[in-house]
Amino acid sequence: MRYPAEQKAQTHQQIVELAAREFRSKGLQGIGIANLMAQVGLTHGGFYAHFKDRDALVEEAAVCAAEQSFQQLMDAADGAPPGAEVAAMLDYYLSPEHRDEPGQGCVLPALAAEIAGQPDPVRKAFTKSLRANVGKMARYMPGNDEKTRLTRAMALISGMAGGVLVARAISDPKLSSMLLESVRTQLLNLHGTWCN
Repeated sequence: MRYPAEQKAQTHQQIVELAAREFRSKGLQGIGIANLMAQVGLTHGGFYAHFKDRDALVEEAAVCAAEQSFQQLMDAADGAPPGAEVAAMLDYYLSPEHRDEPGQGCVLPALAAEIAGQPDPVRKAFTKSLRANVGKMARYMPGNDEKTRLTRAMALISGMAGGVLVARAISDPKLSSMLLESVRTQLLNLHGTWCN
């Protein structure tokens, strides 16, 4: 049975968004294609009407997850008063809520280590997306030139992602929250030195 192109596109996007959430929550190997497709009401065989293979899905889902998570970060910055954008990003990102919701959170602490072992097309798509998204963050960084602002944005997101990654691994909620606050304070102080 053939479906209209618009319906196929909507189903395709639904699969990608679900995979982005599931991969962030359970890892790239944490959900099988049959289970993923069942969640959208389709059969395993229907997968191949949308993707040539699993790597193609991983590629699209990784990019989707990066776009979603960076959009949340940009929303936090855009909602802050002028000059407080970086603090707002840190408050959002290094929060217990973000730590506790990996399926809705940033792709970096959830999947970066696994993406590093993926085939080149997956890594290249992820790299292109990350470059564009870090470029969006860079507009909030101090600096006299684009390269300086970009390198500062890379340092900031790397520190934030590392903090969330470690905080998620800690079984003691108080210690985990202390780590998040410590990373927030240190990165905010670092940002302050860039502004001077």
